[in-house]
Parts: sequence; C-alpha cells; structure tokens
Amino acid sequence: MEITLPDMVARWQSAWTSLDPDRVAALYAVDGQHMSSVVKERMGIADGTLKSREEVRAYAAASAARLKSFRADIMQVIADEDGASGRAAVEYWRILNGDEKSRMRVIEMVEWRDNEITSCRVFHF
Repeated sequence: MEITLPDMVARWQSAWTSLDPDRVAALYAVDGQHMSSVVKERMGIADGTLKSREEVRAYAAASAARLKSFRADIMQVIADEDGASGRAAVEYWRILNGDEKSRMRVIEMVEWRDNEITSCRVFHF
C-alpha cells in the first residue's frame, strides 16, 4: 500500500535519507528543536534536545559521518495540515547501512510553521 505523504513529511524523509547536513538543517526554523535519545548519546546533551538550526546541522553531520546509508521506510502518517503549517506523527522502520535485520521502529512527532520544522520529537522502539 502506498502512502501519500504531506509535503513536509516527504521533504523530511528526503533530507534525512540524503545524509546531507545542510539539507537537513534547512528544514528547521532558526530556533527549531529536535529531541531524541540518540542526540543525548551522540552529542552529549543531557536532555537530548537540540535547540537551533546550527545544532541540528552539527548533529546531522555527526550522524552522516557514522553512516553509509539511512533509510526511513514509512509505514503510517497521521497529519493535520493548514497550508504551510501543521503537525504529523510519522511511524517508520529505520534501516542503517542497509542492515535489514537490525531495523528499528521509530515514531517522530513533527511540527512545522511557515514550511520550517519548529519541533521534532523522536521515539525509538
């Protein structure tokens, strides 16, 4: 079954899977936030929250340096959009470096305004 993705979700998926830190950072508002347990581990930030576009860029660069590939096979999206603003819950399989056996289920709660992500909260299962 093919899922029709909201524009922001499609842009989010494309940017992160490109492993291009500039593309990823460009999605976020200047003061956009990104929260994840991986941020805590990889960046040493106690609460796991990035609080700016530049911090997101640094995290994306650190991630890209560790990975050969990143894939987000989206299973389900629940979205509420109003033009250039909205929010979505995105459930997907995270596949790193093509290793299907180690895939992980992830849910991201993405909020955006004026076509820029203001908040992204990541939950790994």
